[in-house]
Amino acid sequence: MRGLAARAEANAARRGDASGWPNVLVATPGARRYRRGMAVDPRIVWMPGGVRTEVHLGAEDTDGAFCLIVDAPQAGWSLPPHRHRNEAETIHIIAGEFEIEVDGLRSLLSPGETIHVPRGAIHSGANVGGYTGRRAVLFSPAGMEQFFLQAGAPSEEHDRDIAATVALAIEHGWEFPAS
Repeated sequence: MRGLAARAEANAARRGDASGWPNVLVATPGARRYRRGMAVDPRIVWMPGGVRTEVHLGAEDTDGAFCLIVDAPQAGWSLPPHRHRNEAETIHIIAGEFEIEVDGLRSLLSPGETIHVPRGAIHSGANVGGYTGRRAVLFSPAGMEQFFLQAGAPSEEHDRDIAATVALAIEHGWEFPAS
């Protein structure tokens, strides 16, 4: 949790907040009580297709257990069929309508619905709604956040090279089965 603490302190200093502690409780492993959690501003990058991606928690924040991102795919956005060699993925829809296919089974998901993609399962997804959607995506174990942080651009105005993004995805354990 060291990374989380350091980012919370930096955020608190930037905001001029001496405490840096929000009203969130976090279980401390091995402790019999809870301690207050820390507010952390997400690291924001822009992925191909103009997808704003917020990395809220990474390996350094969860002792490697998982990473948490929130993204905002525009209407018409889609990802081709792929699988993650090392991570399971859980997707919770916050806004929008998404079609997600996992191992040949298609599901239409609306706000409040969640789908789990087991490690190694071939899956694809698309925003089939008429407006920008929003999803919370959890990868377990952590590590996938590094793909987003490395592949993403610092602002929407920067170009993102699709070929370079695919190469980084493959480096981070993505596999794209032949059609």
